Amino acid sequence: MSGSGLFERDAAGRTALFHAAERGDLEAVRRMIFSLAGTGVCCQRLSLIGKKDSAGLTASDVAEQNGHKGIASLLRGEQMRMEFFE
Repeated sequence: MSGSGLFERDAAGRTALFHAAERGDLEAVRRMIFSLAGTGVCCQRLSLIGKKDSAGLTASDVAEQNGHKGIASLLRGEQMRMEFFE
């Protein structure tokens, strides 16, 4: 999946990252977030991780709701790290 394709949303406002987080696919989550720039003027990684769906949830929220605490922790940790460097 290309970087721009990662930002495509479904009818519920969810990206591919949401779906991978929901099903507990840690490798897919890692592949998606680390394929994007983590620093710079427009931090794509932070933008993807911080997206909210139509219910106001992030991919880390969805991961946690489905019992995938490791994925939720990875996403939140990466989000905090990116926000620190912004």
